[in-house]
Amino acid sequence: MVLAALPALLCLAAISLAQGTIVLYDPLVKSPETADSPSDEAFVKEKLVPKVQARWGEDDACNGSNLNIVGSVEGSFTRAGAKQRAIVYELCQTGNGFANNGLAVIENGQVVAHFAEEGGWDLEVSRVSDLNKNGRDEIVIETGGGMHQGYTGTSVTVLELTQSSVTDFGTFLAFTNECENHASNKYCDRSYKLTATAGAKPLFFSQKFTNRGTDEKPRWVVAGKPLPAKNLGEITRKFEAVK
Repeated sequence: MVLAALPALLCLAAISLAQGTIVLYDPLVKSPETADSPSDEAFVKEKLVPKVQARWGEDDACNGSNLNIVGSVEGSFTRAGAKQRAIVYELCQTGNGFANNGLAVIENGQVVAHFAEEGGWDLEVSRVSDLNKNGRDEIVIETGGGMHQGYTGTSVTVLELTQSSVTDFGTFLAFTNECENHASNKYCDRSYKLTATAGAKPLFFSQKFTNRGTDEKPRWVVAGKPLPAKNLGEITRKFEAVK
């Protein structure tokens, strides 16, 4: 039954891609270098950090002195048609690949949504325009898991927000240097172009690239066709509303 259904699944993927794709992550596109906004940092320190410090007060590293603004994006996140700004920040790192993070939405200088998470090392944030056709934009966060015995990797998570909750559309592999057939002391750089098609139930696709260059100067080469993306079920992101 599984093998019989595979051609139909691949056909559906091809049709969906032909209808137009939304790029979530592309190894061939270098992220623009951006400096932290002084206004974002000041706002987070004044309005957000005091709210989350109490959650991790037993950890001296989480007193706000190690604050890192991961990034911010403009869009309509909690309400259709709203002019809002979403800020992703790292309050402190708690281990190799682990951090206490925050995610907030600002509208007219006021906090309309604020969430805390014990997660990974968030690296980049971007906006996706209304994947599920409800008038609200989604947030894409790339997260790293540190380095373990020489192996490292990153994933991309797609999130939708309300004022009181976060919906996780899925977490997908973006980069790893671990070989598909694991072998000790062997490394295989591979990255994935992640795309989606909009709809009431968005569809996600993944296309593998392999590095034919070096670590310093990677040269990503296509190594397969876009296929339905596999949700990394072992990664669960749990955001709690901050009052």
